[in-house]
Amino acid sequence: MNVRRKILAGYLVVACLVAATAATAWFADMYSARHAAAKEAAQVARGLGKDIALGLPVDTDGETPAPLFNRPKVLANYIERLHDSQHRDIVVVDTAKRILGDAVPENVGSLFDHDTGNEIGRTLADGESRVFVEQSVDYPAGIKQVVVPMRDSGDRIIGAIILEYTPLYDEMLGSARRAQIVILGVAAGAFLLVLLLGHLLARSLTGRITSLTTAVGVVRTGDYSHRVPADGDADEIDRLALAFNAMAEQLDSSAREILAKEYTDSILANAGEGICGVDPAGRIAFANTAAGRITGLGVDGLLGREAATLLPETGEVTLQRPDGTSVQVEYTIGEIEKAGRSIGAVIVLRDVSRQRALEHDLRHQALHDGLTNLPNRKLLLDRLEHALARARATGGPLAVLYLDLDGFKKVNDSLGHNAGDLLLRTAAERLTGALRPQDTVARLGGDEFAVLLEDADPATVERLARDCLTVLSRPFLIHNREAQVSVSIGVVPDAAVYADADEVLRNADVAMYAAKDQGKNRFLTFETQMHEQLLNRLDQETRLRDAVHRGELRLHLQPVVGVPAGQMAGAEALVRWQDPDQGLRMPGSFIPLAEETGAIVEIDRWVLLEACRTVKRWQDEDPATAPAWVSVNLSAANLEVTDLTDQVAYALSSTGLPARCLVLELTETVLMRDLAVTSVRLDELRELGVKIAIDDFGTGYSSLGYLRDIPVDILKIDRSFIDGMAGNGRQQELVNAVIQLGHTLGLRVVAEGIEDASQLNLLTVMGCKFAQGYHLGRPEPAGDLYTRLSTPALNPG
Repeated sequence: MNVRRKILAGYLVVACLVAATAATAWFADMYSARHAAAKEAAQVARGLGKDIALGLPVDTDGETPAPLFNRPKVLANYIERLHDSQHRDIVVVDTAKRILGDAVPENVGSLFDHDTGNEIGRTLADGESRVFVEQSVDYPAGIKQVVVPMRDSGDRIIGAIILEYTPLYDEMLGSARRAQIVILGVAAGAFLLVLLLGHLLARSLTGRITSLTTAVGVVRTGDYSHRVPADGDADEIDRLALAFNAMAEQLDSSAREILAKEYTDSILANAGEGICGVDPAGRIAFANTAAGRITGLGVDGLLGREAATLLPETGEVTLQRPDGTSVQVEYTIGEIEKAGRSIGAVIVLRDVSRQRALEHDLRHQALHDGLTNLPNRKLLLDRLEHALARARATGGPLAVLYLDLDGFKKVNDSLGHNAGDLLLRTAAERLTGALRPQDTVARLGGDEFAVLLEDADPATVERLARDCLTVLSRPFLIHNREAQVSVSIGVVPDAAVYADADEVLRNADVAMYAAKDQGKNRFLTFETQMHEQLLNRLDQETRLRDAVHRGELRLHLQPVVGVPAGQMAGAEALVRWQDPDQGLRMPGSFIPLAEETGAIVEIDRWVLLEACRTVKRWQDEDPATAPAWVSVNLSAANLEVTDLTDQVAYALSSTGLPARCLVLELTETVLMRDLAVTSVRLDELRELGVKIAIDDFGTGYSSLGYLRDIPVDILKIDRSFIDGMAGNGRQQELVNAVIQLGHTLGLRVVAEGIEDASQLNLLTVMGCKFAQGYHLGRPEPAGDLYTRLSTPALNPG
């Protein structure tokens, strides 16, 4: 049993004692009331017995009272008066229990037989008063009676008086009940109050004890920070709480000290850095596991060793391990002082071998090209600055070559970026092999390289430049396919005369662009006037970028004529640039520049929208002469535009041209550079309802078998196949095979560049359905072509 239950049990016993005391008082009061009622009734009965036995008191002097005992009539009157006044029965009997007088006259003379306990007989025998309950037919519930002896003047018992005292008993018991109710209320209140006080006291005591018990449990878990509230030393429990708090404080302090030591030991043991403690004599007195691992000596091998012998240098040292390996160690020494006196030191060692190697790699990556591992522009400029300083100091010759691969973009677009990367690495290897060991070959980015030539006279510079042309003009074997590129080289032979490295490299770049403008695959030495040419090129780039927005582009249409009928079936949209400075310019004079600068995307978008608008208006105004469809060329850059399909859909919806009337042309090299991605893009376009055509078929790297897997509708045979076809059986067989395969696959085959009737006749025999060329339909401004074909007199149909 716990303390709370014991306290409650004690208070419950007290409450029960209070209840028992109240019950005792209850019964004592009831007993007193009963006894008093009987005593009072006996006293009244004795008075009545004296009146009956000795006579009623007289009110005249000298008068002698006469007993009523032997005067039946007077006795009857006396009893009747008492009955009427006091409303209770009085019975007078003689010693033989014969009724002498009764409130009921019929009972006079009979024996009193309602005394079942013979209380009357015993009173007559010993003279003591008694009480009993009379039960009869008239009083089935019973009436309370008191019987007292009736004595004569000689104190002899001559009979008995039986007096009913039920009314008196009820009256006195009623008075007692009021007192009993008060006792009961007071006892109940006291009982509840005792229980409440017991509950509150038990709750208070057990709460404080429970708090102590809980605190002990918390301490047992290792948490020594828990404290018990204490109100001074008011009682024993408060003093116990204060003692507990003091004990917990001491335990907490001890635990912190132990934990700090454990943490310190654990940190030292598991630290990634090596830690050694050195005693005042300079010997290693402590070493953790990391220190033993870093030095390769182990903990036991370090203890007792001279620290100065192990680490003779300051800051960083290369240690030779017993196993023959070496490690680069960086360390710091911290002196330990106590009371102003040195008592040792702490050495922290860190293995920085990987960090130093990484730093070396990062420096290398920062100064070298990641693809070819050649020096990059930053390292080249640094070496060029130092070379310029040396050349100015010694007067030695210094030259720089600037190289740019011709045709690299075509390889990259047709065979993919992986093939382009392989070509660049191979080109770097060829350049390095063609130059001298002391020459610096650097990759500047993209397909541009530079070469720093020190101590190279003009003849040597020219020879090395030609060697570069030679090694890069040889075919490259890329993924089992041959790729052909050339190189344009700009040469600055007297680099030391220029202000700095940037100016030297810029002049070499200008010379390289001049070489490209003169036909590529050559080298040119820098001349001052080349700056003007470069400025002209930059100006042309700027004007070309603004040509679309200034409205300088012109749409020309080239008819596609049905064979052999000669009627125009469709038209190909071509672009011309109305240059304010140079007049109307053909595509060959500005499209390559547009592709290099990215302006081709805007130009293609303008041609697409303008061609759709022009043909739709022609179909609405003169459907009889209008072309059934128009073809528009898409450059490689357009395939990389994510919203190409949306642009085509917008051109169709904004102009109202049906999708079946639009043909999008892509060259074979563009189509084949990433067949998986290209096929997905072409499928999206074909879902719009437009047609797809392969332009210049036969000039790329595909074969006829690829046509079965490419989602196209039209095949345009390159004019190189058509030229020289007459008299060349092999050429005719190839063209015929293409036409027949196109028919098998359901493709529309178009022959480009028809120049004479013999070519047209051969194509007709082979089954070609459409042709376009100078004689059959040369490009014209769209408005001129519409005017000519819409005029009946000029309509060739």
